[in-house]
Amino acid sequence: MLSRRYILYLGAAFFTSQVFADTKQSLPEIEQAAFVYAMNQAQARYDNPQIIVESMDKRLRLDTCSRPLETFSTSKADTLGNRSIGIRCRAPTDWTVYVSVKVKVLRPVLVTTKPLAANHIVSASDIKLSMHDISDLRLGFVTDMKKVVGQQLKYPLAMGTALSPRSLKQRKVVQRGEHVVLVAQAGGMEIRMNGTAMQDAMLGERVRVENSSSKRIVEGVVKAPGIILVIM
Repeated sequence: MLSRRYILYLGAAFFTSQVFADTKQSLPEIEQAAFVYAMNQAQARYDNPQIIVESMDKRLRLDTCSRPLETFSTSKADTLGNRSIGIRCRAPTDWTVYVSVKVKVLRPVLVTTKPLAANHIVSASDIKLSMHDISDLRLGFVTDMKKVVGQQLKYPLAMGTALSPRSLKQRKVVQRGEHVVLVAQAGGMEIRMNGTAMQDAMLGERVRVENSSSKRIVEGVVKAPGIILVIM
């Protein structure tokens, strides 16, 4: 049989080890503090954000904080994607650790339904709405099909690629050397003349045109494909 002294020693050792273990800060508690901080900031700016917390190194040993944990971040509050959340303790031991989190926000964005070549004129069949994590779309994204159809691609896009404003350019609806119609308005009167475009132009752009009758060079604004409005 074990002696009474040995039993007491084992009990004391067990109690001491339990006290030692209980003085170590719970890592899940730190991770939860980082999650709550990141979620509160994200919810103030986005609907239904998702926060993914990277697990801390289980070998980390920190003294239990006797005060509420302080949370902070050096990045902007609206930062999406990867963030580092600081967790600070003031007493009894001053320590600070950083927890890596990722802030995800899913949104329906326009993506390509097939591979598209550079300078391709986008049609409704070329694109569709698909759910994407916008934190991964560093170049931005587009959600309104009306703003995309009829525009031209600056560079080729693979199937399933999210469109960004930078990937699009307005289509040149007037080409240099093209025969166009000059529309001159004065009061309630409208005069139409034929002309030749001297340069390429998009909708709303100013363009120089040679009047076919007078051979004068005039300047107008592109109102529609082949239609140039000249203000008299």
